[in-house]
Amino acid sequence: MTLKKVILVSIVVIICVGLGAGYYEYNKAPQDVSELKAEQVSSVDLFKKFSGNEQQANTLYLNKALEVSGTVLEVKHTQEKQVQVILDAGDPMFGIACTMDNAEKEEPLNTLKAGDPATIKGICTGYLNDVVLIRSQLRK
Repeated sequence: MTLKKVILVSIVVIICVGLGAGYYEYNKAPQDVSELKAEQVSSVDLFKKFSGNEQQANTLYLNKALEVSGTVLEVKHTQEKQVQVILDAGDPMFGIACTMDNAEKEEPLNTLKAGDPATIKGICTGYLNDVVLIRSQLRK
């Protein structure tokens, strides 16, 4: 085998391995939030940390599982037909926006209403006026 053929075969193998790994990662199911260890924090404290120093709060909470306790301000459905629970953050304009996991059972969410205490576990994706949690689950 000539050196050119060895290099060509090596390049083809590297490309195939890269494509296979990319395909696997793209199609991998997200990790179940209920299995993740989560830090417990109140909705008011979480919002204060993000509104006070977003960079520091990002290092503490971004892309991590959190179990947030607070008072429900609103339960609504998004345009994507997902349930979103807004927890009180101690600010009249903003809150903690928790987009519920699609696998989350609707029945407990249907009984949840404004003023109810709730603890929600989800992945923190940052601060966009509201602190955002995704793949959230209502804790019992």
